Amino acid sequence: MTPFRLIQIVYVLILTAGPVAADTVTLQQAVDLRQLGERAEKRGIPILLMVSQYHCGFCERMKQEVLHPMLLSNDYSDQVLMRELLIDPGETLTNFEGRPEAAESFSSRYQVRVTPTLLFLDGKGNEMAERMRGINTVDYLLFYIEDAIETATRKMADR
Repeated sequence: MTPFRLIQIVYVLILTAGPVAADTVTLQQAVDLRQLGERAEKRGIPILLMVSQYHCGFCERMKQEVLHPMLLSNDYSDQVLMRELLIDPGETLTNFEGRPEAAESFSSRYQVRVTPTLLFLDGKGNEMAERMRGINTVDYLLFYIEDAIETATRKMADR
């Protein structure tokens, strides 16, 4: 193998390493909201709960273009706990009261009718900032999410 060919191979590996690493970032599924709520309260930070469904193209877009880059940047790890709540039939979770509940029933109590919906909650499950429904354009979405996180954090601190 020539040195030039070796440089080409290394260059290709370097170029493809970024996307491979990015694909491994996932938004954790909400399983135990009581435990998550306790962590949020202890740290004084809100929970960003993305309500979604399997086969929801808009949900995938929200994750790929907004939430995964937020997770990758690591800039928000001290500001918010992010989780995904899948509301398809058969999905269950432990609610904020510590009881098992169908995810669809849980989201109905919050009157979620569109996926994706972003909820900004305190550790008890109270909404602390205006929710975001659907996704049109991602151009300003990060700005609105950051604003909602700040609003939720401020309201939690003011209690």
